[in-house]
Amino acid sequence: MHRAILRKSRSVIAVAAVDSQSAKPDHTRLDVCLLVAVWRYVRMEARTRSFLVVIVVCAYSLQGLVGQYAALPLRRALLENYDKHIRPVRDQATTVRLDFDVALRQVVGLEELNQIFTSLMWLRLYWTDELLQWNASQYGGITTTTFQSSEVWTPDLFLMNNVGGGSGDLPRVTDVTVSSEGRVSWRQPGHFSSACEVDVSGFPYDQQTCKLEFSSWLYGGDKLDLFNISATMDMTAFMQNDKFEVTGSEVWKKETYFSCCPDDPWPSIELHVHLTRRRLFYIINMVVPCLDLLVLNLAAFYIPPDSGERLGFTITVLLSLVVFQQLLTTQLPATSTSTPMLGQFFTATIVLVTISLLITILVLRLSHPSHPSRPLPRWLRVLILHYMASFFCMCNIAKERSTHGKPRDGKGTHDLLNGDDTEMKDIGRDTLHEIALNDSTHRSLLHQIASKVEYISAHLQGMLNDEEEESEWKMAALVLDRAAMLATAITSVVISLVFLL
Repeated sequence: MHRAILRKSRSVIAVAAVDSQSAKPDHTRLDVCLLVAVWRYVRMEARTRSFLVVIVVCAYSLQGLVGQYAALPLRRALLENYDKHIRPVRDQATTVRLDFDVALRQVVGLEELNQIFTSLMWLRLYWTDELLQWNASQYGGITTTTFQSSEVWTPDLFLMNNVGGGSGDLPRVTDVTVSSEGRVSWRQPGHFSSACEVDVSGFPYDQQTCKLEFSSWLYGGDKLDLFNISATMDMTAFMQNDKFEVTGSEVWKKETYFSCCPDDPWPSIELHVHLTRRRLFYIINMVVPCLDLLVLNLAAFYIPPDSGERLGFTITVLLSLVVFQQLLTTQLPATSTSTPMLGQFFTATIVLVTISLLITILVLRLSHPSHPSRPLPRWLRVLILHYMASFFCMCNIAKERSTHGKPRDGKGTHDLLNGDDTEMKDIGRDTLHEIALNDSTHRSLLHQIASKVEYISAHLQGMLNDEEEESEWKMAALVLDRAAMLATAITSVVISLVFLL
């Protein structure tokens, strides 16, 4: 029984070997044979089944071994007279067409400070090698085979705007696949670092476009011509970046004419990656704190000017803004071509807080004038204590102004103390005169008393005048402080709308 099975197995192996040489096997015959084999397999004994399984496994192993032995002569025949330094065309006047496709795998990062764009891409290159063609029927039906990229001709593509280590050529880490028609496909991953001109004028709401340009150093357009397969990059396997969002990509062919060879174009493939910054981090950590400082600067006007805390509070807000601006400058490139929007916002806010600080100093100075103080000019008194006080709903100051203004018209306390025609002073002099006539010894004493009274009256009048003048300066300072608060509030809103929206 086993001998019969062995003879049948040998015939199966022979048939498998013959079938491996044919390009088109008969699938109908194989299906019928498979059904017959299954039916006979069911009717066999267990021991016979095991023996037959071993024979079938050996047959299929032998079939794979036959295919392997067919691939070795193919490689030898293709590489026997092959020179990888010669363009893969039989007529060297023929132009090699290189089809270029790319898939963006990951945006590793964009260094704004050094203006370097780092990305991980999968390049897919296709061309026809006329020196790597064969008849599949002569080599066991093999239609494709692989070679190391160092064994065959490959295009000398370079990243022209490379800023990373090395010369920018493609790393040769994968093999190339060749079909029997000579069609070569080379799928090559690469980690690229390219120069990217960063425009930070809209930071943190900025959008960047980084360019990668691939071209050949050795061959011009008459020897090697490049064509892009797709107008965009393949984003199927793309991994998102936590700092930038890829909003689009472009791929196109570019031809450049150099002065060395003005008649021959040098083709290149340009890749454009459009990036939009994820702004939430900067809004939370920079914009919101700066807005808080703006609100605190406005709230400082509610602190009484006479309080020493107001000046220190405003200085603290100013120092905080300076610290935030220094943190911003460490993350952006030092360039004078463009200023970040957030940097402009910080600068405008710092200027506003500085003006608020100067206004606070001015209000304190007006509230505590030096002695002897000058009276408030009439035009300022009318402008500030009348019109501005009424405009800012400070009616009590306007009323106090009218009350303090009466003594300056020759009436009230001033006339009561210093007027020559007041009843009090006339009665006093008549009485002193009568006493002096009656008693000459008291005359000198009464004159001394009169002079002292006049001195006291003049001194009291001077004190009242100083108090009135100081009161007017303080009221003017309060009105100016209210006007500065309103102007600061309006300016803060305008700055926020202009630079943050």
